[in-house]
Amino acid sequence: MTFERSATTPFADDTVLSEAYIPNELRGRDNELNEVSEILQQIIDREEPFNSFIYGISGTGKTVSIKYKIQQLQKALSAYDDVHATFIYQNCESINSSYQAAIAIVNSFLRGSRDRPEDRITYDYLKNGLSTDKKALPTAGLPADRVYSLFFELLDLLTYKNTVYCSAVQNAVEKKSYPDLEDLTVTDIIGNKQSDSLQSILSNLHEQEGITPPSEVRDYVVVVLDEVDRIGTRDELLYEIPRSRANGRVDSVTPSVIGISNDIAYKESIKSKTDSSLRLKEITFKKYNVEELQEIITQRAELAFKSGAYDEAIIGFTAAIARKNGGDARYAIALLQKAGVKAKQLEDTVVTETHINLADEEKRRDRVYEVVEDLNEHEKLLLAAIVYHNIHNETPISRTDLYPTYNQFANQLLESANVSRRVADYLKEMSQLGLLTRENAYAGPGQSGFTYDIDRVDYELMIKILASANDRPGGLLPNKLKKAYERFINQQSRPQ
Repeated sequence: MTFERSATTPFADDTVLSEAYIPNELRGRDNELNEVSEILQQIIDREEPFNSFIYGISGTGKTVSIKYKIQQLQKALSAYDDVHATFIYQNCESINSSYQAAIAIVNSFLRGSRDRPEDRITYDYLKNGLSTDKKALPTAGLPADRVYSLFFELLDLLTYKNTVYCSAVQNAVEKKSYPDLEDLTVTDIIGNKQSDSLQSILSNLHEQEGITPPSEVRDYVVVVLDEVDRIGTRDELLYEIPRSRANGRVDSVTPSVIGISNDIAYKESIKSKTDSSLRLKEITFKKYNVEELQEIITQRAELAFKSGAYDEAIIGFTAAIARKNGGDARYAIALLQKAGVKAKQLEDTVVTETHINLADEEKRRDRVYEVVEDLNEHEKLLLAAIVYHNIHNETPISRTDLYPTYNQFANQLLESANVSRRVADYLKEMSQLGLLTRENAYAGPGQSGFTYDIDRVDYELMIKILASANDRPGGLLPNKLKKAYERFINQQSRPQ
């Protein structure tokens, strides 16, 4: 096969459908954006900043809202010479502790990431200011005190003096406007121990170049920890960042932290001392309703697709699907992208509901596969038990009625089974992951409080995953379930 440019593509600009895209106007989050603005306004006003926790289920616009308002704030700060702010964004999805988060942030500077506004001169200066000669910190092995010491050293270096001012002075020297400074390094020029003659030269430079002296600028550092619940309930960063100035860990900057979490209960699980020290503002992002989803989908479709390349009916159709998925705008946008690809593959010139349906089916199968693959062996066998009862039209089913089947499967394939109470935890976790639906069915004392069900459209995928689990012949597919599935398929294929 040789590659040629597609003759029929519905896309005008598919980058607007990527997770990294930040719209010029954010739709459907007016109230939440106003609350985020209240947090960041303190920086413009040179006041003590709020720390904040942003809550809401996946796809409710938490991350994009924070990035959107930070982007606005950065533009607004250009009008003020007496305030400087650095924003550090760290996604904690693959991080399981504050220790690892601190290492990741320090390494982003040691490695000279170019996604920040500072230029090469600034990066070299910041690296030289840290008390380490390592090109990157190892992900394990360093004492925790050493890691946090480097982390707060970094925060304290992120000042106007060491970034914007540093670059402005260097640029002035490179223009040869100030020959008396040519033989000095940036460290010498902006260092704390300045001679009277050097101070005089710098004062002249400030006046001639329109550069604000560092002494007139208040510095802020805002650390954004996305998916902060992944770092666990130990609170080294959440507790120490807001208190670091009072504790003498930093003295050049005023730090604050913004935590973003899908887990509404996360804040309740961290230590009470964290909550009391945070000067905390909480913001909850509610699910998008259908109208809000339609606004977002319309905005993205108009930008992503060529004129006339999509059926207007897909707006409401996609919004309805996304609403069923918990009001997830990210899911809706991903459907548009995948539907456009489907249309291109089929050489269709217009994206229609058919392409949205194909995209939805593929995305759901991809997600189920990813989530089920990550379950432990007992969870997979519990899922096998639910599939078995679903095939026999015996769902929704209570834990009490489900447990004997799981117990049989686990003892046959793993030679042990977990107690019913542990199974209750598994069921709760799998319902939170979206694998199961859980309904409150409490009918009085002694009765199970919930019933569980599963979408039978995923039978084939579930059977495939179970059959390929671990190295055992037949995987974790119980023979009883295999036979039930084969009978189900045979019945489906018979003429009606």
